[in-house]
Amino acid sequence: MELAKDKKFSVVQIIDRLNIGGTERVLVTLSNLLQDNGHHVAVVTTVTKGPLAVMLNKEIPVIELKRKWKWNPVTMYRLIKAVKHFDIIHVHSSYNLRYLFLAVSIFRLKRPIFFHEHFGDINIDQSVRWHTKLIYPKTILIAVSKQIADWAMEKLKMPAYKVFVLPNTVIRGKYPSVQLKKDGIKRLLIVSNFRPTKNILAGIQILENLLSRGSSFHLTIMGQVADKAYYDSIVNYIGIQQLQEAVSIRTKETDIQSVLYEFDLAMHTATSESGPLVLIEYMAQGLPFITYDTGEVVQQIKSDLPECVMQNFDIEEWSNRIQELLQKDNDALQQQLLKLFDTYYSVDAYYEKCLHIYRKGLEMC
Repeated sequence: MELAKDKKFSVVQIIDRLNIGGTERVLVTLSNLLQDNGHHVAVVTTVTKGPLAVMLNKEIPVIELKRKWKWNPVTMYRLIKAVKHFDIIHVHSSYNLRYLFLAVSIFRLKRPIFFHEHFGDINIDQSVRWHTKLIYPKTILIAVSKQIADWAMEKLKMPAYKVFVLPNTVIRGKYPSVQLKKDGIKRLLIVSNFRPTKNILAGIQILENLLSRGSSFHLTIMGQVADKAYYDSIVNYIGIQQLQEAVSIRTKETDIQSVLYEFDLAMHTATSESGPLVLIEYMAQGLPFITYDTGEVVQQIKSDLPECVMQNFDIEEWSNRIQELLQKDNDALQQQLLKLFDTYYSVDAYYEKCLHIYRKGLEMC
């Protein structure tokens, strides 16, 4: 297909609901970025809008299908009707891809599907399911990490020309600068949805170790309850250890960057990540952090910030490193983080790379 170089593609992005999570924030960021650059953009949610819908540009329509029964052909037809006039059909997460693929097959919509794969457990789960092997090769795959892209080419035998890597980015918000508090309490932060691979318990145990040293710390955990049993186990642990005064939980935050000024340092204890997006948000606002060595973002920045990347989950080592980071020149570290964001996560470069993927995908048709 011959494409005009200056064509402003119309883009529809598809997801089940805009809950509070990394995948959803990527969709919101990309939608707003495309809209700001003159593209006609719409978002289709197959179930409901969700809380992050308020973060979308007001000019971006959100089409709610309000699906109640997953295999209702009427809802599938409404999905096809909503997306068929757009140049780019861009879907996020495998379960939404399966639903779209079935609808496209039933109603014979012959259009390329751009599939954005955010799978965060790629380090610990590289299995191939039957539907993955059937559907993924029929898409233009946008992987948020090189590891996902390599997996698609090696395990699914997808040709390299159909696989693209688009590392995450965020739009830097204009909020108060991060400032150390003067009440003697060091405020730590974990931003992770509640599920086992996020390893939130390790963060609480690190807090306990720091408190045992006679220092004053408080930990805030922000995230959606993705796994109720895991959430309950964390709340139960906090109660058993009598940490109610030292740990706060927030499950309703939507604009993470806007509250980062409240904290001195963030921890990221997940055992497997594809991003993680939240580290980019920390850099965007200059908030120091410590993270386990997993995900595309860590691979990009760990040579610049070796002191912020841990190779194991030894509680003593994490506690020592946190105290070392908190004793550093905060202004210098903040400026280094802001500079790294500008170097690696320019929204202009992200936009151009996304357009390149769209163009290459359409040229295959």
